[in-house]
Amino acid sequence: MRYNPNELRLFLIDGKDGVEFQPYRELPHAEVVSLHSSSQLSRSVLAELIAEKERRNQVFATLKVRDLTGYRDKGQPEGHMPRIVLLIDEYHELFEGDTEGTASEQLLQLAQQGRSVGIHMLLGSQRFGAPGMLHQTAIFGNIHLRMAMQMSSSDIQALIEFGRRGKQLLLSCDLPGKIVVNDRQGDDNSNKLGKIALLKEGRRDTLIKQLNEKANQDLPHHEVPTTIVFDGKEQPNLIENPYISYLMQQSQWLDHKAWENLARRPIHTGGLDVVDWFAAEHPCVMWLGQEFSVHGQAMIVTRRRVAEHLLIIGGANAVRYGMLASILASLCLNTAPQNAQFLILDRSIPDTPWNQTLPHIKDNVLQISGYAVSFYSENSDIETVLKELTAEMERRKQLPERERKNEPSIFAVMTELDRVDEIRRKVDAYSMTDSPLSEKLHAICVEGASMGIHLILSFSGVRPMSHVIDERRGINNFRHRVALQMSEEESLTLVRSRKAAQLQQEGPTPICALYMDIEHDKSIRFKPYSIESKIELSEEQILDFKEQIAEVGRRVAKWVNKSLLT
Repeated sequence: MRYNPNELRLFLIDGKDGVEFQPYRELPHAEVVSLHSSSQLSRSVLAELIAEKERRNQVFATLKVRDLTGYRDKGQPEGHMPRIVLLIDEYHELFEGDTEGTASEQLLQLAQQGRSVGIHMLLGSQRFGAPGMLHQTAIFGNIHLRMAMQMSSSDIQALIEFGRRGKQLLLSCDLPGKIVVNDRQGDDNSNKLGKIALLKEGRRDTLIKQLNEKANQDLPHHEVPTTIVFDGKEQPNLIENPYISYLMQQSQWLDHKAWENLARRPIHTGGLDVVDWFAAEHPCVMWLGQEFSVHGQAMIVTRRRVAEHLLIIGGANAVRYGMLASILASLCLNTAPQNAQFLILDRSIPDTPWNQTLPHIKDNVLQISGYAVSFYSENSDIETVLKELTAEMERRKQLPERERKNEPSIFAVMTELDRVDEIRRKVDAYSMTDSPLSEKLHAICVEGASMGIHLILSFSGVRPMSHVIDERRGINNFRHRVALQMSEEESLTLVRSRKAAQLQQEGPTPICALYMDIEHDKSIRFKPYSIESKIELSEEQILDFKEQIAEVGRRVAKWVNKSLLT
């Protein structure tokens, strides 16, 4: 209530069983709200704050100032630099599985060096110490404010953070709510006994709503920060992606210059950190889900280069089709209808929960926004689809290069092609050979991307894929690959490692995926979007995945109508 969101940013991290910070996802000051946080994710937050600490120190050194106060006295020449407060509930979970002592080193750095750059910590747990925590004395020695509540007498006597008088006061904390506060690094003459203030849920929720309204009223629209929500047990929500949120706040599509600026900016400044973004290559970004880090949003950038196609492989259909829908929604936020066309062949099994996903996005995003879209769903349509793509590819090959670059990009989404007999590769005595239609598909894989025709193919597994695409020859034309949990053999075939066989080592939820960029030999583990994702805005209002997709469609349709009027 005292500081606006550009002056104070909060990183709220709950332990793996925690949901205490759930209500604060609507708080405008909250930069990160992480629920059910694994120790690995919590350590990634510490790593990010250390990177921010080092960035700020570099800025201070350049400007010849010592700390945040000096920077502000100079008028903040490099932009707003808010104070950051990291709050971790159950901080002892940071050290679970931390065999190299990474979390201890990170906490020590932040405790010793964070304050001068405006990064502060508030750590909470049921006891002061933690198994596996190194440098405990040094860390707590740099934390001047200590608060303790009702504890067992044995835990109190074991404390080294409070002196004799402080321990005596703690023994008098015989009821929940009583507290001993020391703001002098444990000085035994500076203990205060009191009671915790109670903020009832209704009052808290009202305050959060009022703060949200105030931020939107007092700050320019582009300065209202977005909150990153990470739930370690749930699939992410499309409209909580900060980039999606940013694009949907615009009054129209970004132009080439604005996209280049967004793409090349570092992640910590809200950019994509894609330095090789050149408008002439018609780059487009597709979002797949949320990485296992604070700011990382799993994405694919396609360009008009060889092999710029995508494979999505796995048996978890809810997330597989969730990613396909998110990709199509992302592409509509990238560019106007005159610059993109869509062709969809959906061979998903009728009456399954995911069967209506692509028809829904066709009706509620693509068509209402005026994009050219051809939709097919029958086996017999495959010949028409490939004939249409092949003819367009051959036409573009005849155009001069300057004319060809002005042609709209075509995104062809095809699912479960192994269920189409006419395109399945033929089995002979020794191996599989291409059918006439699979040869046409192969030709598009080889030459299409550089002509602006990008394939997005999805199969339930590597074996079904191999009935359509050669595991050795054909798969090399797909630079971008997304794998869900699969066998080691399939993982080695698709992503050249065993990583896709180890995605669910921490349990069945959340469903995890692996994105592999073959050209750069780079892989990212992430939580994909799912058709089962939903946001509980209140007890009465739930925003499910279909409604999130439709919200994107309504925004893009507004842009189209505005451009027609002007």
